[in-house]
Amino acid sequence: MTSELSASCIEQTVEVRFYGANTLYAKISRYWSEVPHDQYDNLRTRLLQKIMELCSGDKIITTRLCVSLAALILHMTPEDWPDPVPQLISTFQSLQTVTEEQRCQVLLEILRVLPEEYFSANLSQSRRLVLNGELNKSLSHVLPLLRSLLLPGAPTDVKRAALQCFSSWLDLGSVFSEAEDIILLTFQCLQNQDLFDTAVETLVNVFSHPSNERYHNTMKKYLPCVLGLQDSFMKARDSLDMDVCQRVGQIIISFAENNVTLLLQWAVDPEVRETTINFINLVLTCTSIPGHFPVDENFSNMFFTFWYLLQDGIQDPPVERSKVLHQMFCPIFLSLIQTLLIKVQYPEEEEYNSWTKDDKEEFRCYRQDIGDTMMYSYSILREPLLGFMCNTLNSGAENPKETQWQLIEAVFFLFTSVAENVDLEEEVHIPSMLSVLPKLPYNNVKYISAALKMIGSYSEWINCHPGYLNCVIPLILQGLQGLQNSEIAESATMSLKDVTGENLDHIQPHAPQILGACQHAFQSGLLKTRDSMRLMHSVGQVLSVMKYDDIMQYLTSLLSPLLQELQNLITREPSTPVKAAILSRLSILGSLFSSLDTERDKEDVKVKPRSTEPKPVAVLLQQLAPIIQGLLANWITDPGVIEGICAMFKHALKTLLDDFGLLSKDVAEMLVQMYQVNPSPAILDLSKQLIIMHHEDSQLSPVVVTLLGSLSTITLELFTKGPQNYTDVIEAFMNLLSQVLKKSKAILTTEQCVVQMKSLFHSALQALSLPEHQTVKATCSFLGEFLSAGETTPVIKALVQEEGSLLLDKILRAVGGESARGLVENLSDIFLMLNKHYPENMPVWMNQLLKQEGYPSPKVTKADKDIFIKAVLREKINKRKIREVSKEFSLKCRGMFGTEYAANTGFP
Repeated sequence: MTSELSASCIEQTVEVRFYGANTLYAKISRYWSEVPHDQYDNLRTRLLQKIMELCSGDKIITTRLCVSLAALILHMTPEDWPDPVPQLISTFQSLQTVTEEQRCQVLLEILRVLPEEYFSANLSQSRRLVLNGELNKSLSHVLPLLRSLLLPGAPTDVKRAALQCFSSWLDLGSVFSEAEDIILLTFQCLQNQDLFDTAVETLVNVFSHPSNERYHNTMKKYLPCVLGLQDSFMKARDSLDMDVCQRVGQIIISFAENNVTLLLQWAVDPEVRETTINFINLVLTCTSIPGHFPVDENFSNMFFTFWYLLQDGIQDPPVERSKVLHQMFCPIFLSLIQTLLIKVQYPEEEEYNSWTKDDKEEFRCYRQDIGDTMMYSYSILREPLLGFMCNTLNSGAENPKETQWQLIEAVFFLFTSVAENVDLEEEVHIPSMLSVLPKLPYNNVKYISAALKMIGSYSEWINCHPGYLNCVIPLILQGLQGLQNSEIAESATMSLKDVTGENLDHIQPHAPQILGACQHAFQSGLLKTRDSMRLMHSVGQVLSVMKYDDIMQYLTSLLSPLLQELQNLITREPSTPVKAAILSRLSILGSLFSSLDTERDKEDVKVKPRSTEPKPVAVLLQQLAPIIQGLLANWITDPGVIEGICAMFKHALKTLLDDFGLLSKDVAEMLVQMYQVNPSPAILDLSKQLIIMHHEDSQLSPVVVTLLGSLSTITLELFTKGPQNYTDVIEAFMNLLSQVLKKSKAILTTEQCVVQMKSLFHSALQALSLPEHQTVKATCSFLGEFLSAGETTPVIKALVQEEGSLLLDKILRAVGGESARGLVENLSDIFLMLNKHYPENMPVWMNQLLKQEGYPSPKVTKADKDIFIKAVLREKINKRKIREVSKEFSLKCRGMFGTEYAANTGFP
């Protein structure tokens, strides 16, 4: 029967045989308990026979059967199959039915997948410890076998399998001290072209292992071997074989990255100092591979992390050691800077334009990585780095015809990268850099854009040295003249925004020049919305330091066309282009409102004394009022336009603060008008800011109370229509109520709100059943604040004492399985609040509810409930503890407590 089965298996298609092998693996790995104990030995024998029968066939089948055998070993060892590895080695050595090479390959495949299966199997901690000990015991048999199969004379395929097997056993972590000779043999395998890729992968795994640092002396022995790869790398580089360069580079960087601490120790060790420095120079050589990333080469980026780790290690204490290392590595980092200056450069425009979109994006990310590496390098070099870049820049200014724009653009980019770390007191190199800017020819888009970004990055430094505004402002405004190019427009508007924002104390003399250029830019009609927003933000910042009359005169001139455009758009039939134009203008106005603050704080000192004159933003809003009403007449049903209007008013509210009061009544009425027609989270968010800001103002308190009452009435109606259709609105409403309770409980005790309080409470109970997690979490937050408010608010306390059992019932059912597991933590917070603020009621409600049969789930026993009640009632402060108790009870209610699924999925 066995022979018939074997014959039939061999005759089956590959797909059928793979299905059979996969089914066998699933049976052994997942359903081992169903295999009769007396069939263990027979299954092992049959499985080995089948592996040998099919070993000359498709590798995919053999591998799957080997994985099945590995799973079998993990189940049977050590009780039912002691010492399986030496037994297997002995068994395969004595087999005569297949060739010696086939025997070796099958044995190595079994040994290769055994550690992999061990690490992927779902094992208990105790079982994993037992198997780990057994596998480590087997190393004394596995390593000699691998050593013998890697010696000269062994077939190439067998060597490849031996390398793969060794790589797999590395993960056990105790291999290094016993496998030095195998690792040295692996280096020899790099000379065999057929074994090259496998040997590379093995060595990368060796040097990437986290336990390397425990084997100082062993790693030191491998340093000359890795350094010896320099000849292979250079030969491949000279012959433009980038694949070999990349593979050799992977070995080098895996050794370098994972042994930075050791490399720094060796650098101060006279015995290996020279070798160590040579090795780090080899990493530098790899980093400087010729060509443009990612077209000519695509691997130099993998060395950047090493340079970060190296500078980080150099700066580690003790200080004396750090000083020695600084002195030693400064020349290397200076060479790195020279390399990065080359690698960061753009190719010729014709070549760059031929690149694909993906290539350009990869190059952009690569440049950013270079910028980060520059920042790390600055912490080592500091002044020499700035000096080198200034010299390069000055040389370009002196010989403009002989200097490519790519070089100067690269210097600009690198200056930008280190700007954040440059001392504000630096008075040598940054002045030199800024002074040379007007002397340079600006004849390339990327060149101009990089210069503008660099200026913006030094805006904080310029604030400490305001004399250089005379140098940079003309350059920025010159950039605003190149608006036909989107890249220049973006860089110029960003730079102006940064410089004006950081230099408000010094910008006033330049205001007419800046404002004139901005107005001209707006009139050109070439700006995109984002550029217009940034430019209008700059306008607001500059106007903030001017006199009121001058501000209003300029705004009248600047905004009249924009307001007229908005007025014209209102009269047109609604369409997608019209909507986009409306939203653009609302965003531009919002940007102005966010920055035009004539009483802004600057380092706790007023830029200007408080004026009795009206705020310009308030005046503008009054002028806008009829336009906004006209806009609502046609667009009140459009969520996007509603959000745009609310965002604009939100910017104004944050700027005006108390001065918004005069507008509050009209804005509140507008919010209710919009909310009645088109309930939106944006409306509620603006309302929340308005209520919190003015709730203590005796004159405005009635306005915000009426606003809250109207919003509540409309939202309560949504619950009757079907709350599942308005979950985002309900989430925003619950957040609003939560904030109102935190900031002003008194509002909810006014007559209008007291009438609605019970309905609001019941709507919150209803919201707990909604499917969206964020909505339920917001509701839990509101209920927590509501319960807490009961201590000082009698009307709330009375309501909770009357209706609290309904809330507890809802929470218990949700924890018991009606809500998603990911919400249990938030829901359980309600237990804590009830227990803390209503200690007399909570035990009564808990016992009454949980004494019901099958409640909140038929899967929990009375004993489970009793334990839960005691644990909950015990906690009045510890939120973490009550969450743990609730999660455990929830798992029991769902029948998942102690299951593998629950352990693997956990609680989000």
